[in-house]
Amino acid sequence: MKTVTPYIGLISAFLIMAAHLHCSKDDGTISKNTYGIILKGYTEVRIDPMIFAGIIMDLKKGESVQVLERSSEKSWVGKDHDFWYRIKTRDGLPGWVFGQNISIHSSGGGDSIDKIVSDFMEVERAEIQQFLAGKWWSTNEFGDFTEHCLEFYESGAYKSYLKGNDNSPIIGRYKLDFDRNEIIFSGGTSFQSNLDLVKRGNEYVIKKDMKDYELRFTRISIETSPEPEITVSEKRKSRSGNGNKAE
Repeated sequence: MKTVTPYIGLISAFLIMAAHLHCSKDDGTISKNTYGIILKGYTEVRIDPMIFAGIIMDLKKGESVQVLERSSEKSWVGKDHDFWYRIKTRDGLPGWVFGQNISIHSSGGGDSIDKIVSDFMEVERAEIQQFLAGKWWSTNEFGDFTEHCLEFYESGAYKSYLKGNDNSPIIGRYKLDFDRNEIIFSGGTSFQSNLDLVKRGNEYVIKKDMKDYELRFTRISIETSPEPEITVSEKRKSRSGNGNKAE
């Protein structure tokens, strides 16, 4: 059965964020202390505040930028209705980012922007680990279940095994690489690959574009088998990074 992890850590992280951050999206106040944190990987910075404007560069999730101004009106981008924000990157490049891709804050309380980003990413990491917790099965393009199973635990442990081979799973620890939007498995997996972590609305899709097909996983239950015990050698492997040989 899945172990219910106390939410104290996550709640504490939210309280830290609330104490340090002042969000100015609603009132539109922009000052020299206004910063933004990029919410999605590969966020496009555009020349003008419109979806068809030229792209200057992409920003990584968790990257901090200075906010210079907000568009006078909201715009529609797909199903999202939000302002555009003119920003300046740490390299000094200006451009426009759509509001759904950025969280606006003020560092006027005395905390550095690095501390603000660190608190933000701590909350983000905890939320994703809670979302992943459970049992996932691979599916094909038609939504039919195939042969790979993954079990995620909120502690950061995981199991990977083929259908019918759950008594001999690959075990290890996983980590979230926000720079590459990827889940990295320290001990490897039955499908010999890491997985892409793609945000869709308020949820995440875990998948991988393989050579001849797309490998996608669907959660079938929040219940898991007992959490594996990670040995010293497996912990060392986890610290060293990727356990998959083929990707």
